[in-house]
Amino acid sequence: MTTALHRIDKFSVPAPAMDEFLAQLRHTHEILGRQPGIVRNDVITLVDGDSVYNVVTAVTWESRDALRDAGSAVAADVAATGFDRVAFLTRLGVTADFGTYA
Repeated sequence: MTTALHRIDKFSVPAPAMDEFLAQLRHTHEILGRQPGIVRNDVITLVDGDSVYNVVTAVTWESRDALRDAGSAVAADVAATGFDRVAFLTRLGVTADFGTYA
């Protein structure tokens, strides 16, 4: 039996950085959306409520293999573009919480 996996990442994004952050996030999620085994691919922004996190991504994969392969596709894009996620988040003042759930 294959268990679906859910990658849920939460971000606290300062308002002045939101447009640039979302543009990069959407780029990454466009790559993810083209990968085999993706079930759901959501980028969600906080519109009401009191939360330290104002952006959440939720991506569901059919299997661990699909999740791993998608990670490889994103890594290939990072290698081709030279994107540095840690430097990007630090420069924008974004804090993040990353996790994979079953």
